[in-house]
Amino acid sequence: MTRLAGVEASTFVPSTSPVLTASDIIYGIGRARVSNPASKVRCILAWGGVGLLSGLLCWQVVSDHFALSREADEYVSRAINHWASRNEVINHAVYIAGQTDFVTGALMVALLYYCWFSNVTAESRMRLLLGFGAVLVSGVASRLLQISLPMRLRPMHAWDSGFNPLPGIDLALANHWGSFPSDHAALFFALAAAVWGQSRWLGLLATCSALFGVLPRVYLGLHYLSDVVAGAALGMGLVFMFVRFGPRRLARRAIAWGQERPGLAYGAAFLVSFEVATLFEDLRQVGRGVPAVLRQFGL
Repeated sequence: MTRLAGVEASTFVPSTSPVLTASDIIYGIGRARVSNPASKVRCILAWGGVGLLSGLLCWQVVSDHFALSREADEYVSRAINHWASRNEVINHAVYIAGQTDFVTGALMVALLYYCWFSNVTAESRMRLLLGFGAVLVSGVASRLLQISLPMRLRPMHAWDSGFNPLPGIDLALANHWGSFPSDHAALFFALAAAVWGQSRWLGLLATCSALFGVLPRVYLGLHYLSDVVAGAALGMGLVFMFVRFGPRRLARRAIAWGQERPGLAYGAAFLVSFEVATLFEDLRQVGRGVPAVLRQFGL
């Protein structure tokens, strides 16, 4: 039996055209599981129900400027702030540790690659690809929520909450975005959930990495506890929904295309995973620079 990229060709659904079309992307979710109409209905109801509940939850959380979680958030922030160090070097070291990609995003992306090459069955790779798609969506969704929801000042900027800024930390840090939800938590915990779906032990390691990336931000006053919880729930929830009800036919065709063009596929995968590992820092810098360039041209 012939093998493609180390995988038995018979394990994949044959496809006469591995090229992804616009209709595949638009209608991919509708074809999520199988061609059974009942399965399509369950898929649509699941996405619709989750979307409705998420919308209601966001509305409840942000009503009256986050009154639902304000008391608990401020209590936790003040308690952490009370025990936080007043040493500039220690605080700066905590910030740098939380920003170290090697033990956060890069480590979790490496675990995804390990899972991809260690388990070459069609079902496993399809679930992993769907989970990675959810990671990308969680990064975009969390940033859109930060922009569209009412502005929530970070603890380090909300001086009336009783949080005392820590020595060694720049107060201008991240003051141009709201704090809810945490995009770091959304992306990191989505990665951890994708890895967890392949291996519990590796998922536990990825979860520790995610915590290492978000807890320093609570310590430094960059996020409230509810920001992190909401971001983590968003990321893990999207991974669950994509793996369970995502566009499986689209994933199969992507895998088939990767077999046809492995050099192009893995090169593109590296570039995308690099951006994920660094939380799209390159794109963030470009986005922050565009308004300044436009102002130079009087736009």
